[in-house]
Amino acid sequence: MRTCLVIPCFNEETRWSDDYWSALATRPDINLCFVDDGSSDGTAEIIERLQTRHDVLLIRLAKNAGKGEAVRIGLNTAMKEGNDIVGFLDADGAFPVTEVFRLIAMAEEKIGGYARLDSLWSSRVLLAGREISRSNGRHYVARMVATLIAPLHGYKVYDTQSGFKLFANTSELSRCLEDPFLTRWFFDVEILQRWSNSLGNRMNVWEEPVQGWRDVRGSKINSSQYLQLMRDLRNLRKGRVNSAILR
Repeated sequence: MRTCLVIPCFNEETRWSDDYWSALATRPDINLCFVDDGSSDGTAEIIERLQTRHDVLLIRLAKNAGKGEAVRIGLNTAMKEGNDIVGFLDADGAFPVTEVFRLIAMAEEKIGGYARLDSLWSSRVLLAGREISRSNGRHYVARMVATLIAPLHGYKVYDTQSGFKLFANTSELSRCLEDPFLTRWFFDVEILQRWSNSLGNRMNVWEEPVQGWRDVRGSKINSSQYLQLMRDLRNLRKGRVNSAILR
């Protein structure tokens, strides 16, 4: 099976790890699709240098469209390329390479094998024996978000905003990705809503706690982003997204 990881990138130059992405790119069963979301620094040039050593794809957006749109464009491209599993991974390197490999192997078993899952989502749960380095503020915001939006989609997902998710390449997923997302921060939840609205049932999701994850410098939410997050959350709570995507 072949898996394609979409990596949305915006001004990643100062936190780029060439060793990290080279380790992922060396796996013959993993394709990498970088989507440069209108970066104003040297992000695209760094990825182009990676292309001289590894077979990775770079999509350059003329202007910043937001993480959700970058992911949507990348996933649609990955699906058209015929990958069996498609997904997205944050560009900050917060997930250890070993965990990326482990969850992909699990997805191959559960999505492509006996369980026939639609999706596998990483979950940053702080459990004994795990190395989850997460600021209290970020953790509390994430728990608040999960608590408030849980009744909207009916899924028992602990960590909706974790930045590593994998999906089976299916026509059902393709339908969920036809139109641009209506929120910048909660496109993960929109995928769940679109699936339920278009198919009349819930996406079969497996949530897997990761063994390690770390906060990365420069990846925290700033004040303006926090305001956008609150607006997106308000719209979800009011049901605007839910009604807008009904067909």
